[in-house]
Amino acid sequence: MKEELEKLGLTENEATVYLALLDTGLTTAGSIIKKTKYHRNIVYFNLDRLIEKGLATFVMIKNIKHFQAAEADELTNYIEKQRQELEAKERLLKQVIPELEARRKITRQQEEATVYKGLKGVKNVLEDITRSKTELLLFATGWGAKQTLGSYYNQWHLKLKENNITGRALVSKKAKITEKLPYKVRYLDEEFIQPTTICVFEDKVLNIIWENEPLAVLITSEKNAESYRAYFEILWKKAKES
Repeated sequence: MKEELEKLGLTENEATVYLALLDTGLTTAGSIIKKTKYHRNIVYFNLDRLIEKGLATFVMIKNIKHFQAAEADELTNYIEKQRQELEAKERLLKQVIPELEARRKITRQQEEATVYKGLKGVKNVLEDITRSKTELLLFATGWGAKQTLGSYYNQWHLKLKENNITGRALVSKKAKITEKLPYKVRYLDEEFIQPTTICVFEDKVLNIIWENEPLAVLITSEKNAESYRAYFEILWKKAKES
């Protein structure tokens, strides 16, 4: 029987004390302590819990508390109360789920940095750009990339075109672009040009250093990407088409 009571929501100690009350009838806490062999604090605590749940009552006889189990039907009322409380919790959960989900998304959007070393690593991250769903923004030096990437330079631009990746690039006035590229190009004075290539796409900013062994740092951060986009737009307005 104790196992069934536990399945109905009582703790092991509550079930033991409740059954002791059923077996003894109206009685004092002392007799329950003797019957259950529980410490007096445990017995008093669980008697109070049973009273709160409507499964036990007490009366004062000669200034001494006497306890007894409530009618067995009170278990039905107890289960009904549990059901109502559960429904209230479900309603509350529906209210807080949107906020919980929003907090989870914020956690997922925490900054992350990945370093790619060597030509193979840089090519791998450039491949990610060819699958991007957003406009590509380039802060380009105008030199370094073509020489370092070799034939992959043209292959990469072809993939951008095939995948309909739109984009805009800012390059140095000293580096006139002669080939046809799948994105718009504007030219800036040398003072505005970074010594590295910066690619902004989705929630990512890729910074590439073109050396004998190229090095790339990919930062995933919505806030960081938006800052670069805003800066790009400022420079785009300053830049010239030729």
